[in-house]
Amino acid sequence: MTAVEEFLREEIEAGSFPGASAAVGSADGILEEAVAGHAAVEPRERLVQADTLFDLASLTKPLCVGALVAAAGPRGLPLAETPGRFLPEWKKTRYEGITLERLLTHTSGLPPWYPLYARGEGALAYRRTLAEMEPETVPAARVIYSDLNFLLLTDVLEIFFGAPLDRSFSELVAGPAGSGARFLPASGSAAAATEKGDRFERAMTEVRGLSYARFRDGVVCGEVHDGNAFRRGGVAGNAGVFATARDVYALARRWLEPGRVAFGADRTPALAEARGLAWQGHRGAGSAIPEMSPSSFGHTGFTGTSIWIDPERELIAVLLTNRIHPEVREIPFNEVRQRFLRAVYGRFS
Repeated sequence: MTAVEEFLREEIEAGSFPGASAAVGSADGILEEAVAGHAAVEPRERLVQADTLFDLASLTKPLCVGALVAAAGPRGLPLAETPGRFLPEWKKTRYEGITLERLLTHTSGLPPWYPLYARGEGALAYRRTLAEMEPETVPAARVIYSDLNFLLLTDVLEIFFGAPLDRSFSELVAGPAGSGARFLPASGSAAAATEKGDRFERAMTEVRGLSYARFRDGVVCGEVHDGNAFRRGGVAGNAGVFATARDVYALARRWLEPGRVAFGADRTPALAEARGLAWQGHRGAGSAIPEMSPSSFGHTGFTGTSIWIDPERELIAVLLTNRIHPEVREIPFNEVRQRFLRAVYGRFS
């Protein structure tokens, strides 16, 4: 049994997650793959297989939006541009100083989250509601990790490419990378299950004094867990991509290329944590470990996913779990991610 396989077994026994899929690779190829546990325990048990799709949650931000920004570069998507270039409603004075780069680095000043669907579902309703959001602070003052940044970038990218986000992702990102990652998987039976009954977002919405009548009741499986992404039609830049661990590795390997690795560089050196373009840097990252190179960059996802890329060692570590199935439990999951990385670096560094 390898260190990664032992990690998965121990974490499942400890109750960290029902099931998982992991992949470790270099620029040249996969070094190790492992799966363990259950893709679902409710309403019936299913084991994780190598081809089980996981809801990547916020890994969608760098692997889809970041990659599309990189693909758009030669076609002229200047990071210093404002959203108002594409969306007239964003030319308001209160949005002065918000640029595409500040959306990508989470330094726009926009609030972390809002249930946009409480004011209307779908892309057009979201676009109206986003343009009514009040910033929490001036741009570049601090890092505020915000889904709203990437929901706004979704509109920008769809206008720029003249196509829905999922089509651009398939044609410009997943296809060229040889990855089967996708939005809107055809069959829920191929996916790992997540939460039962939208309980987490239901509570978050109620805390804000808002009401919404269409929360899901059953176990979410084959649909994106994130409520804003789901009620935008399942396609959004903050969440929505499904993939196997091998699919994620195929997407990640492109980020070791010389033209891409700069996206992970620290663009917020004066702030409390390192943020690149859609990526989180090593400095200040709760899931990082000291053994990683300082230039490492990665991302985590609420459903229990994570990816870290170490350019100096040319090492990629992918962990996909369904830790919120059948319910969201408050455990220090970044410590789980750190244990995974220690297993990886103990064997491959």
